[in-house]
Amino acid sequence: MNINDIAEKNYLWVEKMGWHNKTTLEALALVASEVGEAINECRNEKPTDAFGEELADIILRVLDIAHWQEIDIEQKILDKMAKNEKRGTRGRLK
Repeated sequence: MNINDIAEKNYLWVEKMGWHNKTTLEALALVASEVGEAINECRNEKPTDAFGEELADIILRVLDIAHWQEIDIEQKILDKMAKNEKRGTRGRLK
């Protein structure tokens, strides 16, 4: 299963739950709330066992938005990685 397939599967589940009743901005705010939850799992020296699940929540919310907005997120990720590779360090230390 590729990332676009995962995005579609997640989108269909969210749709079945009746949670597609928000604007794109509200959906992005929910991504931010998941980032906050991930931050809470990193308050100590080492992230908690729940940190990975919070990262998954962030990704799933982003994938839901991407599928909803008909974005080929797999291609966008690959394009962005290639762009970053071309840009190199841009003065940043390696």
